[in-house]
Amino acid sequence: MIVESKEDIGQEEIQKFYDFCKKSINAEVAAYLEACVRCGICAEACLFYMGQNVSGSIDPFLTPAYKADLLREIYKENYTLLGRVKKLLGFGVKITSEDLREQIKLAFYTCTNCDRCTKACPMGIDTPRLVSIVRGALTYAGLTPKDLADATNLSVEKGSPLGVDIPTFLSRIEFISEEYEVDLPIDKKLSEYLYIPSSIELMKFPSSVAAAGKVLNKSGVNWTLSTIAHEATNFGLFAQSKEVTKEMLKRILDGAKELGVKYIIAPECGHAYQSMRFVAPNVFPEEWQFEVLNIVEFIDRAIKEGRLSIKKKVLKEIATLHDSCQIGRRGGVLREPRSVLNMLAENFKDSVVIPEHNICCGGGGGVLVIKDADYYRQKGFISKMTLFDKVGAKTVVCYCANCILALNKSSQELNRDYKFVSIVELVAEAIEEEEA
Repeated sequence: MIVESKEDIGQEEIQKFYDFCKKSINAEVAAYLEACVRCGICAEACLFYMGQNVSGSIDPFLTPAYKADLLREIYKENYTLLGRVKKLLGFGVKITSEDLREQIKLAFYTCTNCDRCTKACPMGIDTPRLVSIVRGALTYAGLTPKDLADATNLSVEKGSPLGVDIPTFLSRIEFISEEYEVDLPIDKKLSEYLYIPSSIELMKFPSSVAAAGKVLNKSGVNWTLSTIAHEATNFGLFAQSKEVTKEMLKRILDGAKELGVKYIIAPECGHAYQSMRFVAPNVFPEEWQFEVLNIVEFIDRAIKEGRLSIKKKVLKEIATLHDSCQIGRRGGVLREPRSVLNMLAENFKDSVVIPEHNICCGGGGGVLVIKDADYYRQKGFISKMTLFDKVGAKTVVCYCANCILALNKSSQELNRDYKFVSIVELVAEAIEEEEA
């Protein structure tokens, strides 16, 4: 279980933070910490830093490189000659409770692990990797923000950060099946594909689950849902708890093995794709023998194989695309959504020349869950909406439900009138029009 952040931070918490950081520094991490030349280029890549430019109140501490400074000091003290000498002379790292409060703000409130800073860094420093270590150290010290800790613990207890246990899952699937008139098979053994929705979709965007079902049915593949593997999201990644991450992935592994599937289809959820596509094979190197596809990858492949045919343009107005950082920039799924959207929209205008440069929704990495991070999320959205306005688009197509949730929330809070839509729902609509 995750222990939520405490008001009083004492020496025990400070020592735990220090020890976790120290043991997490391997050769790769050390190389990143040594490589930073303080050029500041990463600042103009960070949505939280960029969002400040409108108000003119610049906080230099939001520079991504700065977020690893305390970790860097711990590294120097333990793994460099000068650092060791300074420690012997009594000039070692002195961490205070205020330092850790600042680390909570930097690691949990103002970083979504979007990886845009890494793409901008001339040294190729993986700053999200460093920030993840800081998050893990804070979690180990019992300093996870309360909102995030509660959602993570609920995932372990109930099976979902929104409290969707198996009875709730079955009830929602029955409702979606009847409401949207779509066949959603559950626990069908010897299926080839396992589709795992997120609880965000189940509870807040049920039309997205229905759309995925319609697409899978139309493609003709043998697929199923699972009661055991009924939650795609993994809040262990947000809190950087290896135990929770492994537990949530184990449930997916058990469900997939029981049904005998070959493919796992991740839903419109960024971190779900990251956890199943890239983390799981390292956590279960012998047992994880599945090919993981994001639902957009599946659609693109099905079109190329002739399983799906999209001939109708269902979007008439100017539309642009918002990329999920974890599926797109970090996962490499950037060409597929653009290929599909070009078939769906009469007037698709990409808001970025280089897809990898798209800006985060501002709510990833668990930021959306944390109430105290709202101010920073809203500032970050300012830098995002400049891209929408640049191409004159009010309709924004997304392939992550959490992105839709975050973008909708920020848009409403700042009194903007953008419309955020699911690409899978558009595909389902196009298929229905084709059959009519």
